[in-house]
Amino acid sequence: MALVAIIISANTLGQITQGRVVFERRTNLKKTLKGNKRAEQFITEKNKIRKENFELLFNESGSSFTYIEPDTPEEGFMKFMTQRNTVHHDLENDELMVIMNLWGNPAYMKDSITEKTWKITDRSREFDGYKGIRAIWEMNDSTRIYAWFCPDIVPSSGPEGFRGLPGLILGLATEDGSVVYFAKEVEVMEVTNEQVQYPETKEDVYSKEDLKALLLDKMGQWIKPEDLDAMFAWY
Repeated sequence: MALVAIIISANTLGQITQGRVVFERRTNLKKTLKGNKRAEQFITEKNKIRKENFELLFNESGSSFTYIEPDTPEEGFMKFMTQRNTVHHDLENDELMVIMNLWGNPAYMKDSITEKTWKITDRSREFDGYKGIRAIWEMNDSTRIYAWFCPDIVPSSGPEGFRGLPGLILGLATEDGSVVYFAKEVEVMEVTNEQVQYPETKEDVYSKEDLKALLLDKMGQWIKPEDLDAMFAWY
């Protein structure tokens, strides 16, 4: 608590309240898809590491996290080995809207934010010239998530809608290193509310539990319940 108080008091001046962050996500498919017999046969030492870029736009009212399409569009089924979701975070109403990319098809989810209990440590690292302080979330009995937040940048948001720390999250990683998000570019710039707002859609919008139930009903013969739970675990 003392460390949190020091961080907050140091942030009363000179806060960055809006801008853009480019993240590189590094996914080890051999770790994330371990036990998936159908997928494992296609993963080799050469293609096991996938690198993808995402953009986070943020201001004091919210944030928008989106996949950056590469200059040369990727072809083949390997692009479906990882999720490339769009996440809008409404800070004023504590809501998330996630446009889930389900094998090339969008599914819309809107729900309240699930609060996470973070333990702030005294360890840190640098991201594009900004200091990130490490915090730990015990997701369950066997999984830890590490986050590095920057006290100089607000609001409390980050990749994939992660939040709850006194500063913007610039780094995020599973304990085993299977999935890692690291900021490689931080830009201070004006971001309008329109850029971070939920998009209008005529499609059905589901709560998290309702969307999970729908997918289990429609795809239960192809996907295991534990794999489905993993798709929603961070939200």
